[in-house]
Amino acid sequence: MKNLLLFFFAFFITSAPAQIYGPAQGFPSDPVISASWQHERLYLGTQGSGVYELIGGFIQHSKRFEKFNRSSIYGFQIVDTGLVPLVSGKLNEYPIVVTNEFGTKYIVNEENLRVKFSDAANALSSLPSGIWRMTLDGERLNFLRTGSELVVLNDLGEELDRQKFQGLLFDLAPTEYGLVLSAESGYYQWNKEWKKIGSGLPVFAFDGKMARTPLGSIEVNKLFSGNWSTTDFSAIEYKREEYESAYDVDSIGTLTYTFSSSGIAVQSGIELLYTIDSHRELPDLRPGNYDLALIAGRLYVATPSGMFIFENGGEPNLPHHAIFKSSIDGIPTERIPHRITAPNSLSFSADVEVESNTPILGRYRVNSAPWEFWDINGPILLEYPAPGNYTLQMQVDSRADFASNEPIEYTFTIRAIWYKRTGTWVGIVLVIAVLVVLWQRRARLRANERLDLQERLADAELQSKRGQMNPHFLFNALDAISSFIFKNQPKDAVLYMGKLAKLMRLTLESSRSTEMVLADEIDLLGKYVDLCMLRYGEFKWQLLVDEALDQYEITIPPILLQPLIENAVQHAVRPNLASNKSGEITTSISLREHQLLIVIEDNGPGIENVEEASQSHGLAILKERLELLSRKNNQEYDLQLVSVENDGSIFGTRVSLILPLKGAE
Repeated sequence: MKNLLLFFFAFFITSAPAQIYGPAQGFPSDPVISASWQHERLYLGTQGSGVYELIGGFIQHSKRFEKFNRSSIYGFQIVDTGLVPLVSGKLNEYPIVVTNEFGTKYIVNEENLRVKFSDAANALSSLPSGIWRMTLDGERLNFLRTGSELVVLNDLGEELDRQKFQGLLFDLAPTEYGLVLSAESGYYQWNKEWKKIGSGLPVFAFDGKMARTPLGSIEVNKLFSGNWSTTDFSAIEYKREEYESAYDVDSIGTLTYTFSSSGIAVQSGIELLYTIDSHRELPDLRPGNYDLALIAGRLYVATPSGMFIFENGGEPNLPHHAIFKSSIDGIPTERIPHRITAPNSLSFSADVEVESNTPILGRYRVNSAPWEFWDINGPILLEYPAPGNYTLQMQVDSRADFASNEPIEYTFTIRAIWYKRTGTWVGIVLVIAVLVVLWQRRARLRANERLDLQERLADAELQSKRGQMNPHFLFNALDAISSFIFKNQPKDAVLYMGKLAKLMRLTLESSRSTEMVLADEIDLLGKYVDLCMLRYGEFKWQLLVDEALDQYEITIPPILLQPLIENAVQHAVRPNLASNKSGEITTSISLREHQLLIVIEDNGPGIENVEEASQSHGLAILKERLELLSRKNNQEYDLQLVSVENDGSIFGTRVSLILPLKGAE
C-alpha cells in the first residue's frame, strides 16, 4: 500500500522550480541596496537606476516610481499616501531580507534575489545526522546529532546541553548504567550533562542488555566492567527492517513518515496527507537511516545529508487565494447559467495563489462519480456533455487529502438542442395528432355532409318511389270505379269512392313521414282489403300478428305492405274468383332475431318465373325502394318471392318481407 501511495504522489512531483531571480529573470545590473514589501508586491531599490518590482515571476522597472529611474534608492518609507522611496541614506549590508505577511522571505544578495517560503526547510547542518527521543524522569528529551556534535532539547525547544565529541557518535540508549552514549572516543553517561564513564570497544548499537561491537554481541555489564574475554561474545544476527520502495519509516503520534526517493510521505493510516520533498528544499533522499522529531511545533528531520527544520510541524503552506473560472464553448463566462442548451464543451480552471513551492493539487468529480485528479495548469473539460442535471465539484489544495478547504460547486442542467428534446417531439407529436384529429374531423364533416346529401337524395328518391306507387294505386282505384259505373252499379261506385277517400287520406298522411307505427300500417291494410272485396267480391283475408309485438311501438316505412296485398289480389284472388274458386290471403307478422318478418301467402296459381314476377310495376317500385332504404340505413331490407308447393303441385305464392326491427329494441 505504501508503495502505491508513493507512486501515486510521485505522479505529481516534478523538479523544484528555481526560486532564485538572477539577470535572466530581470535582476538589476546595478547594485540592489534596498527592498520593501507592500500591497502583495516586492520593490527593489537600486544604486543609480531607480525602483524595480517583482511581477509575475519577472523583475522589471516599476511604472509606479518612473520618476526615480535615475536615482539611487536607499530605502522605502511607508506613509499615509503609500510607499515613498528614499533617495538618501546609508547602504544596507547583504543579505537584505524582507518578510511578507505570509512569512515568505525575500533575500537580496549581490547577484540575485532568493525567495524562501515559510514551509521550506531550514538547514541546521550538512553533516550526517540522527535523532534520539527519550523520556527520563518524566521529562521528554530530544538528542540531536549532527556529525560529532550532540544537542539536547526539551519539548519546548529549549537547549539543555550542547557538546562536541571526538570521532563518530554511534548509539544512545537507556541501560542499567543510565542513559549511555557510545562514541568513537568512549562511553558517556547523561545526568543533566555528559560524563565519560569508560572507553574500549566501540558499541555500534545497544540492543536491550546486549551491546553490538566489532567482536560480536556482549552483555553491557561485562563490557563496561572490563572483565570480559573473547568467549563472552556471540555472533550478531543483524537484520535491517526493509520497506518496499522505501529507505526508512518513522512515526510521531498517529502519523507515519515514509522516506523514499520521492521525499517524505506523511500518512494517517493508509491515507496520504502531504509530502515533504525537494520543492520544499529538502535534498534528494538516498538509502540510509532517517529520524525525525516534533519539538515545539517544529519538525526536525535527520538525514545522511544533514539536519533540517520545518516550521508548522512540517505541513505545507495552504493556498491563500483561488479564483475559479469557467467557459462555454471556449467563451469565458462569469458564471455558469442554470440551464445550458447543447454546449460543445464546458471548461473549468483555477488560478491559485500560494506562498509555497509545494505543487498545488486539483481534483474534481461530476455528480456522485469518484474524485478524479486534474492538473491545475490546464482546464477540466467536459466535451459534448449529455443532457441531464450536473453538479461539478472542484477542489485545490497543497495537501493530498484536500482537508484544508471545502470544494467549490457548480450546479447546472444541460438541455438537448431543440430537435433532440423529448418535449419538442412530444409537442410535434401533439401538433401532428391535433392536425390529424382536425383533418379527420373535417373529413368526417365532409363525409357526413356527403352522407346527409346522399340521405336527402335517398329520401327524395324514396319520396319519388312513394309518389310513383300512389298513381299506380290510384290508377287501379279509378279502374275499379269505372268498372262499377260500366256495370251500372252506382251505389257500389259511391261506396267504393267513400272508402277510397278515407284510404287516400290515410295514405296522404303516411306519405309525410319516413316511418309509421305498425298499427297504422295494419289499419291502412285493412281498409285497402275492404276496397278490394267491394270491387272483386268476398275472399278470405287473415292477419296473424305475433302477440310479443307491440304494434304501437314498432315502426316500419309507410305504404310498404299495400303493394304486396294488391299484387296478391290481382294475381291470385281475382283469377280464382273469376273461375269460381275461393280466394285466400294470409298475412303473418312475427319476430326473427332482431328483424321483423312479414309473410304474405295466397292460394293463387303461383309464379313460374320469380324474376319476371319481380319485374311487375308495383313490385319493381317496392324493390327499388327497399334497396334505397338498405343503403340509407345500412341495414337489411329484403323481399323474397317463392311458389308454395305441396307434393310437387303449386298451390300459391309466398312473399316474405324482411325489415330491421325499430321502435321496440
